[in-house]
Amino acid sequence: MQVIFAIILIIGVDSGGDEVCQGSPDALGSQGWLVGGVLLWFGFQLFKDDEVSAVGGSEGGGLTN
Repeated sequence: MQVIFAIILIIGVDSGGDEVCQGSPDALGSQGWLVGGVLLWFGFQLFKDDEVSAVGGSEGGGLTN
């Protein structure tokens, strides 16, 4: 899932940068959506990590002795 987010982030930064360079009138809106998406993603990750630790899970996914 992290890889998918990284790819979407790269595409968003690239297209947002193109709009800013071209002077597009909706460039600020595109950047706002990109920042909002990043904040939403990190908020979800923090919530998920908190829930995993609250129920005693681990993030590795491997077996422990």
